[in-house]
Amino acid sequence: MDRAGIYFIDKDDENTYDFDETLPPLPLPDLKDTLQRYYETLKPFGTPEELANSRQVIEKFEKGIGKELHAKLKQRASKMKNWLDEWWDSYGYHMLRFPLNPYIVMAMPLRLELLGIPETSENFLKNYARIIYHTAQFWDLLRKAKIKPLSSNGGKIKYSSALYKRFFSTTRVPGVEIDHIEGHFKIVSEGKTPTHVLISGRGRLFMFECVDADDNLITPQQILVMLQRVRTIINVEPLGDCVPVLTHDERTTWANNRQQLKELSPANADTLKLIESSSIVIALDEHEPRNYEEVSQFAVTGDFHSKWGDRSSTCIGYKNGRFSLVGEHSCYDGTVSVSYALFIQLSLFEEPEPDWSLTETGPLVGITELNFDLNDTLKQEIKRVMADCEQRRTDVIITHEVFDEYAKENIKSWKLHPDSFVQVVVQLAYALMHDEIAPIYETALMRHYYNGRTETLRSCTSEVYKFLKTFRNPKSTNAEIVNDFRNAVEHHKFMMNEARKGHGVDRHLFGLWCIAYENKIDIPEFYEDPLYAKSGGGGNFVLSTSTLGFTANVGFVAPMTLDGYGVFYSITSDAIYISTTVLRDSTKTSAHKFNATFMDTFRKIRTLLDDAQNSKL
Repeated sequence: MDRAGIYFIDKDDENTYDFDETLPPLPLPDLKDTLQRYYETLKPFGTPEELANSRQVIEKFEKGIGKELHAKLKQRASKMKNWLDEWWDSYGYHMLRFPLNPYIVMAMPLRLELLGIPETSENFLKNYARIIYHTAQFWDLLRKAKIKPLSSNGGKIKYSSALYKRFFSTTRVPGVEIDHIEGHFKIVSEGKTPTHVLISGRGRLFMFECVDADDNLITPQQILVMLQRVRTIINVEPLGDCVPVLTHDERTTWANNRQQLKELSPANADTLKLIESSSIVIALDEHEPRNYEEVSQFAVTGDFHSKWGDRSSTCIGYKNGRFSLVGEHSCYDGTVSVSYALFIQLSLFEEPEPDWSLTETGPLVGITELNFDLNDTLKQEIKRVMADCEQRRTDVIITHEVFDEYAKENIKSWKLHPDSFVQVVVQLAYALMHDEIAPIYETALMRHYYNGRTETLRSCTSEVYKFLKTFRNPKSTNAEIVNDFRNAVEHHKFMMNEARKGHGVDRHLFGLWCIAYENKIDIPEFYEDPLYAKSGGGGNFVLSTSTLGFTANVGFVAPMTLDGYGVFYSITSDAIYISTTVLRDSTKTSAHKFNATFMDTFRKIRTLLDDAQNSKL
């Protein structure tokens, strides 16, 4: 795995966004097919009586209002290459009024120890200078459209790169009723893109240019000097006005305070525009996390007063030399974060450490501090939100674990798909811990369609349910358990492939709901069927899961439900990296106990598979 092979375009006539306009439109399944697949997802969760009732509800919906809504949705799809993406932003994310941190954003530790780079306070600013420089490289490649277009299967399956354009210079702007995304990033062929970088620390905001007068990137040495200057300023001067903390408020209140900021003075409006359009966002956090679990926790809490929470991507550096990445989830998905993180890691690994002695000879980078005019009302609001943020520091509990007893290669040696394997194991772990099954959401990638993002795979299939019953039945033989496990894993793989073809359930049902909402049609009783929520519909998935791929980078978001888990993982040849989240107010869940059960379940499955394999020898 090398950086050039993964990221760099080697042909002059290629560009990052080559595939975007030629990808097929997002498919819209037939209503009958979706409803049949939906009914199959209900079977593990319903009694015969409940399923009979759901069957009647489904048939009534299919012949009645559902048919009408689908006709309208079909008409929309005939005019749009992606009938979903605008709704996904608006109704999937932007109507939510929760504070973004820690409830909605996605985050991950940026692991340097894997590269042999010491994560210490002594190396902190030098490491940060290198990270910022390579982030600027990533930004520069994207604006020049010189990062390889995303693809898989040897380039045969081509993916949309459109979400890359939301990674930099993009902000989720709060609204009184609904937020919206403002993107300022432009590729070279589209015009000039913002080149200024936002850096914050101890409640203060600063700005500098990441390119020189000739449009070349500034050097790591210049960035180091700039960081040293900012660090000195925030060390010796008082805490700033802490305006960034307002971005961590409930969305409607922040929208009102943002409007008040703009109306207070023209200078405030200009400052807001500089902040919200800046190319790269960097934060200096005063916390000193002892491990990656604490890094993860501070990523979504930490110095609330020094993070502009609306920004699409932020790199946070902690005083003792650790780092994390935070992304605003409506702007893009975790695969984009992983792509960026891997680029940084490979760059640090492959490019030699700069000659830091040159810091004294290069031209200085200019720094501008950004300030706001504040009235007494806004000053009081800042104090109030600061107090609120302190109260929610542990609302979402985040863990970070590494299971290193076996991983991808072992799973493949058993002739099983690694992700499908983990999906069945995670459901078994939940069943063993809570003595029940859980509706489970797994992200299915849909970026091979025009502006595609994700589909839901409902992983608790009838095959998985059968395996869970077999495993927990004391009368089951090992052979029966292994047989049902293999069937469950294979069926999951099949269902994932089906979901990626557009044969899912939840996005279509979501689209029908959106059609009803926008046409002021009463929301059908279909969505009030108890098994709709019990199977996960309407955001009621108890297990919210996703694989972040096959690197050591694993991120997380908060659970979907009060008594739910967020379980996110990446699978390498040597280990499975796991990040589990729960809500503090749940009296049912425990992230650490779940992780222990999860890893013990991996061990149990290995024993069964090894024994079955040995018995055939």
